[in-house]
Amino acid sequence: MSLTFIQIADHHLRERDDDLTRGYNTAYAFRRVLEHMAQNSAARADFLVTTGDIVDLGTDAEYQAAFRRLGLEPDATEPPGPHLVSGQGLSRLPMYFLPGNHDPRPVYFKNLFPNAAPREWNNVSFVQKGIQFVCIDFGAANKGVVYPEMLEFLEAALSTNPPTIIFSHHPVVRVGADWLDDFLADEVGKFWEIVRGKNVLGIFSGHVHMTYEQVVEGIPVYGLRATTFQFAQLPTRYFCLQPPHYRLVTVDAGQISTKLFDVEL
Repeated sequence: MSLTFIQIADHHLRERDDDLTRGYNTAYAFRRVLEHMAQNSAARADFLVTTGDIVDLGTDAEYQAAFRRLGLEPDATEPPGPHLVSGQGLSRLPMYFLPGNHDPRPVYFKNLFPNAAPREWNNVSFVQKGIQFVCIDFGAANKGVVYPEMLEFLEAALSTNPPTIIFSHHPVVRVGADWLDDFLADEVGKFWEIVRGKNVLGIFSGHVHMTYEQVVEGIPVYGLRATTFQFAQLPTRYFCLQPPHYRLVTVDAGQISTKLFDVEL
């Protein structure tokens, strides 16, 4: 049995449609990505997942605006979802959410999962078609932190060794840009100690506004451009206007294949 999902990342949405972030209209770009998805790939997907930085300033108003753009209605869904997306040409597509460093956890949970019990971290999992999807939380700072709670959750989730895909906002590998690699958690090796030798099919993350693919410990590791401005692969901080990406992922017989979509703005 095969399964297909779409990954998006790093939206930095603001309250108003004409608000700019670093001179960039994030709402317009996000809308174009969703429209492209609706026209080209959503019909093939079992679900959509965002790997964080849903909003930019972390306000209630920004999350409420994001809800409207996605056509979501508050319900009793537990983290990480799914909510059903019906905006920008999409029709009730299940969507899972991870918070990023721009998503203050109390505000994020209050707005996206208002009926769920309060929690501090987004260490959660769900199962689709026999595959376990594990969402891990390196915290709400630019630099990832390996919290004991995350390690304990991850170890328990992998203890029976089911086929697993891991989602994270923060990367778990270096990406070749010094200033971005400074955001890698100092103790990320503890993460790799747990996943080593386990039936982890792939790891997907965001945060660095850059698309990459690596293989570490025999596991494919994927990063993704933002739906907003991108970061250049340079030693110091530099923004660039490459087209947004989203990634279509198919899992079949324990093997992952992916396809990237450029979205012209």
